[in-house]
Amino acid sequence: MYAGRITQLLKRYGLPFLVLLLSACFLFLCRSRVQTRFPVLQPQDGVLDVRETDFNADVYHIINQWDYWPGILLAPADIASANAPQKETGSYIDDHLGTWRIVILTRPETYLSLCSFSIDYGTRVYVDGQEVRNIGFVSDDPSKAVPMVRYVTLPLYSGEDGRIEIVYQCSNFVHKDGGFIQNTLISTPENIDEYQRGLTLWSLLLAGGLTFYSLYFLLGAAIRKSREYAALAFCCALIAFRNHFFFGEYLMGAGYDFIFHYRLTVLDASLIPFSLLCLFSAFFPQAGGEKRRVPLILTAVYAALTICHFVIGTEQLVPLCWVCCGVGVLFFFLYIYRFIRHLGKVRLTAPDALTFAAIALLIGLLVYEGLNVDSNSAMNQFGISPVATVVCILILNVVIHTRLEKQTAQLRETRLQNELLGKTNEMNRDFLRMVSHELKTPLTVISGYAQLMERQMEKGISSDAAPERLKTIRQEADRLSEIVTRLMEYTYGNHRDAEFTAVDVPALFESASAVLRPVCAKRSNTLTFSENAGIRVRGSFELLLQVLINLVVNANRHTENGVIAVEAEDSGDVVAFRVRDNGEGIAPEIAPHIFEKGFTTTNGQGLGLAICSETIALHGGTMELASTGAEGSCFRFTIPKEAGK
Repeated sequence: MYAGRITQLLKRYGLPFLVLLLSACFLFLCRSRVQTRFPVLQPQDGVLDVRETDFNADVYHIINQWDYWPGILLAPADIASANAPQKETGSYIDDHLGTWRIVILTRPETYLSLCSFSIDYGTRVYVDGQEVRNIGFVSDDPSKAVPMVRYVTLPLYSGEDGRIEIVYQCSNFVHKDGGFIQNTLISTPENIDEYQRGLTLWSLLLAGGLTFYSLYFLLGAAIRKSREYAALAFCCALIAFRNHFFFGEYLMGAGYDFIFHYRLTVLDASLIPFSLLCLFSAFFPQAGGEKRRVPLILTAVYAALTICHFVIGTEQLVPLCWVCCGVGVLFFFLYIYRFIRHLGKVRLTAPDALTFAAIALLIGLLVYEGLNVDSNSAMNQFGISPVATVVCILILNVVIHTRLEKQTAQLRETRLQNELLGKTNEMNRDFLRMVSHELKTPLTVISGYAQLMERQMEKGISSDAAPERLKTIRQEADRLSEIVTRLMEYTYGNHRDAEFTAVDVPALFESASAVLRPVCAKRSNTLTFSENAGIRVRGSFELLLQVLINLVVNANRHTENGVIAVEAEDSGDVVAFRVRDNGEGIAPEIAPHIFEKGFTTTNGQGLGLAICSETIALHGGTMELASTGAEGSCFRFTIPKEAGK
């Protein structure tokens, strides 16, 4: 039992698991290109001595303990003068202006590269007294300062004295807090180039991939009208643009409006809690309460906060971001409370548990990232949320497709049920048609004889055939009563199996003759019956009579001024019946289908021969089209003989 269960699970989830494994291997391969742990170089009093460091071996991280002068912009010449202000040592400033400096002592005539994001929202860089980079425009006048952030790669050459001086000037009038020196790496140009290629690959793979994921889910939401896809699209877009390296370096062109970019960046961080709540609400709609009032209130609150991001001053955007996070925390606990209440009423399924675990993992990693964003520059610029989002998406994709597979199975089952219902309805219609077909013949006979006798009586004509006609009317009335009785029994569920008794063939032919001779006479056909004294079969008199009536009526329909012969022949254990005519015959392309239910070449229902074949099969016999052609057709069927006869 367990082996069969395991085999079933492998067939169902083996291929998706393999795809997830291949995706994880590819991500791991790309992630291995990005170095995350670096040997540390510690400056002493603003001087970094690396003359004994082998930069060919690795990329190194410079601890952010540089000399700095808060509140003032100093050129290298100002720093070297005797009147230079008193310097400090630190890694963080809380003023709008500042100057940073580090002196690197290395071997003479050494080529190195230094890479990092610019310090703050406006950075001017000097290397050995020469201005080499101006990101935005640095000024102590807020009206002239132009904020901007870029990724910086600085080529360094130590010269004959082996000394390199790097000076950063920064101006920040975008928000009230100052900035800090970002994660700064140094090594040979080849090592830095290799590191940046891996960084670019990883950034574009994750952020660009999440962007395309967002478009894919957005398309899925539009086609399927799916809240889950819409929430995933929103979440992927926000996490993709959370990557500053991708957003600032590749999406924003040169000379972009940094203030607008800064508002979008803060708004992106502010809406991440909202996107997670939307994701949770989409996959667990029961957490939103009846009529989804909580999600509507949540959306209204964040819509108002979004408008505020473009109305208030930039200095208040960071506090507003924390307000958005606080609102998200409050609603998150409300959602969790409602979700736990819902779990008390229903059983948590495996897909729901997997979904909850994936979303909880994503929320946990984003909370960790938010708590460490100010103390870790690498976390601030790149974050861990893209990786967490990709993992969450892969898991939720499995859940979505599992649900779709379940819905497809339910639809398939519903379709099968509908087909079964359709077949049942068709069987009911067939039954009604059969009953109508059976009722029509006795009613026609009764009506015909009654009208004939009525006209004779009106004219005062007496006929020796009147008693025979009255007998036929009575027999047909009895047969009609039997049919109605069977119909009532079928309708009320009290139907019984056909009662088989000994059926005398001459008596059967006599009854058929009384019913069918007037029918054949309308088309000037002669109806003959063979002499079969003493032959008896085992069956239902009414059902066999109905078979003969159907076959003769069909033969009469396709014959005119001809002969229709009904014969019975003793063939050992069975009696072989034949109904011959010399009519127009049956076309060869039609002959294979004449016993199929519903097949007809006229305006009929295509049930007569099908019912005859089923009736003969019920008796344990067979029916076939023995011959057909221009000389006419012959139907043959067999019925088991009465035991001892």
